[in-house]
Amino acid sequence: MSLTDTNFQGGKSKNIYEYEYKNREQGLTKLWLAWPDDKKVKEAQVTRPPNLLSPSLDQEIAYYELKEGEKIRLSFKSGAYNPEDSSNTITNETRVFYLRSTVLSPISEEIRGLALEITTGAKGARDKAELLFHYLVDNYQYVYPPRVRGATAFLKEKKGDCGEYSFLYTALCRALNIPCRTIVGSWAVGKMQAHVWNEVYIEETGWIPVDCSMAYIQKKKKLQFLFSDVRTLPWKKYFGTTEGQRIVFSTDGEIPLEPIYIDVEINNASNRNSFFNIEGKPFHWGYEAINGAAPYMQPAYIRFDEKNLEGDSKINNRSYLGEWKVKETGFRRVTFLLKRLSVFLAGFCFILGLLIDNPILDITTSVALVLVAVSFTLRGERPLLFGVLTVFLLLSFMSVLNGG
Repeated sequence: MSLTDTNFQGGKSKNIYEYEYKNREQGLTKLWLAWPDDKKVKEAQVTRPPNLLSPSLDQEIAYYELKEGEKIRLSFKSGAYNPEDSSNTITNETRVFYLRSTVLSPISEEIRGLALEITTGAKGARDKAELLFHYLVDNYQYVYPPRVRGATAFLKEKKGDCGEYSFLYTALCRALNIPCRTIVGSWAVGKMQAHVWNEVYIEETGWIPVDCSMAYIQKKKKLQFLFSDVRTLPWKKYFGTTEGQRIVFSTDGEIPLEPIYIDVEINNASNRNSFFNIEGKPFHWGYEAINGAAPYMQPAYIRFDEKNLEGDSKINNRSYLGEWKVKETGFRRVTFLLKRLSVFLAGFCFILGLLIDNPILDITTSVALVLVAVSFTLRGERPLLFGVLTVFLLLSFMSVLNGG
């Protein structure tokens, strides 16, 4: 989890991030874990001190070796994601790093040609970056899970998830000499709510967020987040801003690993469930790296013991990434709990009302539904829709009272 100056700002909005990893497999499991910047962490609890490494510019990594049954637990409290206040200057070293070609975001002739074609006539970096954003939203489809990972595969398939949108957007920007990074993180609500987006560097502004996959969903699949705990924005606003309900684990894909990751030669992957496909080639998650780098850290990458390749042993799904959850605090936490309680109460009373004819149950159901709509509105989740619904449910509630 990375809480660098460009990613988190300590404001009124706070999130509590909890992470646990337990070695449920045979032998020794090596764990590389994206680590927060201590300057931005307000509170921290760690069951085992890490060995901290800094193999890349913006990413500190904790390294653990865990015996069978051994586990670590971490808890951090920090401000909400807000890159808009970042500096508008970067070093030459940073610029070079975020212009590099990688396996998942290659700067191929095909990608360079497409980027130039999309941005024909555009002058500044911001206009070019925005044209690329519109192109991906209009011409690619969100599908989870994708058959193959990586920008080249997404370019051909035209179907993929948030990761593929981000990998291709990174490659297209870098092909135009615009620094861009793939941001790997999570929604700040609930358990294991993974998400990936981008930040692009504009000289006069600094790093700004770009979320092509969320823009696509809000433009073409608006009902997908209708009852979500995540605020959503009009699709065009996902170029340059976010809803402020996310945390960052790592600030790019293909983060170099220290100590050196030693790949395992695998002759037959049929007895394993960690088979992965990157750019059309087999990749064995947990047994190999990409040129010594983790494909991405969400928030961890692992190296399993070779013992787990024997026989028909299967890796526990929780062993690939570990387990995390993120909780909002303060007013947002109160409204989150209010919504949950109100939904439960409305459902319970409605079902009970089908079995028992009691006017009190009707009244309680109506009150609970009003509170559900109010909580959505207060949290800024589709406020226009749920604001209107609140008024409608209040009128319905008054009708129930008058009828009683």
